[in-house]
Amino acid sequence: MALPGNSYEVQVYQADHWVLDRCFESEAEARAYGKRILAGGRIEGIRVVRDWARPDGRHVETELHQEFRSQSNAILIAPIDEPPPLCHRAEDVFAVEGRMVINRLLRNYVDRVVVTPTELLHNHAELKRLQDKDNLFASAVGRVAALQAERAKIDGRARRDELYGLLSGVTERARAAAGKALPPLGPAGFAHAIDALAACEAPEECGFLGRVLLSRELVAMRNWLAKLDFLGELVRQGGGLPAAPLALVDGVIADVMGAPSVAQELLGPQGSMAEALCNLIDLSRGRLDVARRPEDDRAVQMNELFAFHDLTDARRVVLDLVQRQLKGNQPLYRPDPTRERDAFAEVLARSMAAGVGLVGGPGMAEALVLRYLRFLEAGGATGRRKAMEEVVGLIADAGDGVRFLLALAQSELGRQQADDVVRLLDRATGDARDFPRFIRRTDPIKSNLERLTTLYQQVVDSAAPELVKARLADNIDTLLVAYIHESHVVERLDNPADPLRHRANRLMQLCAPGTLRSGKALSVVRQRVIGHLRQPQFEEKYVADLTDPALRQSALREFHRLLGQAGLV
Repeated sequence: MALPGNSYEVQVYQADHWVLDRCFESEAEARAYGKRILAGGRIEGIRVVRDWARPDGRHVETELHQEFRSQSNAILIAPIDEPPPLCHRAEDVFAVEGRMVINRLLRNYVDRVVVTPTELLHNHAELKRLQDKDNLFASAVGRVAALQAERAKIDGRARRDELYGLLSGVTERARAAAGKALPPLGPAGFAHAIDALAACEAPEECGFLGRVLLSRELVAMRNWLAKLDFLGELVRQGGGLPAAPLALVDGVIADVMGAPSVAQELLGPQGSMAEALCNLIDLSRGRLDVARRPEDDRAVQMNELFAFHDLTDARRVVLDLVQRQLKGNQPLYRPDPTRERDAFAEVLARSMAAGVGLVGGPGMAEALVLRYLRFLEAGGATGRRKAMEEVVGLIADAGDGVRFLLALAQSELGRQQADDVVRLLDRATGDARDFPRFIRRTDPIKSNLERLTTLYQQVVDSAAPELVKARLADNIDTLLVAYIHESHVVERLDNPADPLRHRANRLMQLCAPGTLRSGKALSVVRQRVIGHLRQPQFEEKYVADLTDPALRQSALREFHRLLGQAGLV
């Protein structure tokens, strides 16, 4: 007899994810049905999941049985070609890069068992289950060790032994935590539980035990979207989690978003690969178009989480998925191959955050260039050079084109072809007469000055090589000076018909921190200010339009303050 609030689902394994087949009121009926359809030979695997509806409305799923046909029972590691970063400490394994590797390498196991890398690393029972699964664990360690040894040019056997030693420590730590009493994850919320841990545990243990606590809750949920619902509720608790507990939950959301089938389940059917990638980019920024989705749609809820909470790891994983798909072989627009270039242009446009930079940074820039390379007949360095040039040519805003190249310069491809990237940057910014490409004639002069100044500062703050950065910054400074002269902004601000106080104050606003920051542009304005300062009896002329002595003194004090801010005194 079924317990009140319980139902029993039979789910079937299709390609790389679980799909609900039927629901039953009793466990016995569900098991019998599952055994029958598995024996029919058309189903690869089945599992029986108990769904318990809690009094608070939340559903908790527990896997009761899982079985695959004998010929399909073996789980192999997924092929990866890019060597993961070298890790020498347990914290490197727990970090987002380490968990992303686990998700990719063990994707077949992760999706079949519905377990996140965080659960594998922090729940001893799940970790032991993985280690006992054929030679899957050993194959994964061997593959990572071989790739890392090849990249770092070190001994492969020594690297494998180091990884085993590192993972042995992770296993022991998970085993020790298994018997540890932890604060309950009750109505007080996750932040309260982390505070309780901080009160009795060493700082370096709080994060680990917080993830253990999350893992204990998650292992009972053998459904990706149920895990996502649970984690989303935690993020929203109390109007939003503080930074430390949010970072822990963010890490597990990243694990779930990195599982093979989750993005597809979350977004639903898509018209093309391009549409799916554009929607994932928008989702990562909290800007997914949700107009035609109901409020309780999980994509709507995830979009709100990305929009209002700092989900750094989850955003990185979503964009990594986009980049990997771009590097793959699947067409962007399968329904009509003639629209492939248009589909690429759409993805490129969606990946550009106007005035900010490329969503996904260097990895996205490289992925876009490599995808475009598929349109060209030339290959090798020549093809990549042409692909870079043509991709930048598709970016409408010249400033965004520079930002794209800055991101590309920091990628592996950009480093390999650094001379080509520098040549394109010089072409984009090296001629002062090209400043109209960086402004909008319909915008106020102040907006255009800010647009060019922002680009200058983004160059200065970038991680591009110092020589490249200095050269590019100087080019943009020259463009800015050309625009200052062409727009006559100094002459407009320094109108002789106005009182000197108004003229000087307007010029000083351009010199203020944050308005103009580049050396040449500031020099143009400062020279005009200094010219005023050097005229005889400047202070008397400055306050000549004021009659009240107190106002005159106040105006002079304010002007001297502005002079100090601008570094002119």
